[in-house]
Amino acid sequence: MSAVQLQDILANAKQAVQAEISKQTELQTAALEARLTAVPDSLNSTLNSVCENLKTEMKRENENLAANLTEKFSADNEIMRQELSIELQFEIHNRTKEIELLRKDTEIRIVNINENIDTLSAGMDER
Repeated sequence: MSAVQLQDILANAKQAVQAEISKQTELQTAALEARLTAVPDSLNSTLNSVCENLKTEMKRENENLAANLTEKFSADNEIMRQELSIELQFEIHNRTKEIELLRKDTEIRIVNINENIDTLSAGMDER
């Protein structure tokens, strides 16, 4: 998984969290407003105040939730980046070793071919 993919996942998760927070806030607000219409007018001002306080509290809690989730996703993203970086370095190291072994093997084969050519050439010269 690349860093870009991880960033995309993080961005999508953030958007999903924010959309869910907005949806829940709207649902809660709609439910509160529906209840307010059924209450006699004498209690409306008190309920409106309580409702506004609840809206403010929910908004604050939602913002805290979004901040906490964003922080957690960022921390998890960083951990994944570090793990992937370590894995990548390990793979690079292994492939470098393999390339070096192939290079040495190729050199040995070239030397052997040159020796065989020299032996054949010497045999042809003798004939």
